[in-house]
Amino acid sequence: DCPAFDFLGHVTSEIEFHESSSPWRRLQEAPEEEEDRTVLASFLDQSQQALLDIPVNEKTEDDDLDMQFVEEGRRILALSRFHVLRDNQGGSVENVDALFTTCWNEVMHLNTQAEEHTGSLIILPQYTSLSDLRRFTDMNVLQPLEWLGLGNDFEVASFERGSPAIRLIYKLSGIPDPSEQETGDD
Repeated sequence: DCPAFDFLGHVTSEIEFHESSSPWRRLQEAPEEEEDRTVLASFLDQSQQALLDIPVNEKTEDDDLDMQFVEEGRRILALSRFHVLRDNQGGSVENVDALFTTCWNEVMHLNTQAEEHTGSLIILPQYTSLSDLRRFTDMNVLQPLEWLGLGNDFEVASFERGSPAIRLIYKLSGIPDPSEQETGDD
């Protein structure tokens, strides 16, 4: 059920991707510039440190902290596409437009590839306000995904690990239950 169809009228075709059309662009999987790669490496290092800072007690059964560790680790491992919008500080129309375009090109890419448990990370090292980024994410990514009927397909979060970022994950799968896996002895 797609609430946006009430406003769009009868739609007979899917959104098509053409490299020459606007606003869709095929973006690189990872930054090519060394400065952007340094920002990405720092972000991932801080994400790993945040995982290590979760107190996990191996002497107890699974508890909330164990689950938090596993869940955050799964989200990091799901990321396969990375973007650094180095000069984007938010606030201006140009910066909002650049972030909007990057987010929706990634949504388009992840949705058309339809590979479950994959995601994109958009890092904004100069973004001035995490609360503004969260508002942007809610108004310009989460709500439109719901309107398009794609809200259940994406997990979207804005957070900070040294730099503000938006994480988009397509169809995050559940934690596998080892008791449900076949042993291969058949």
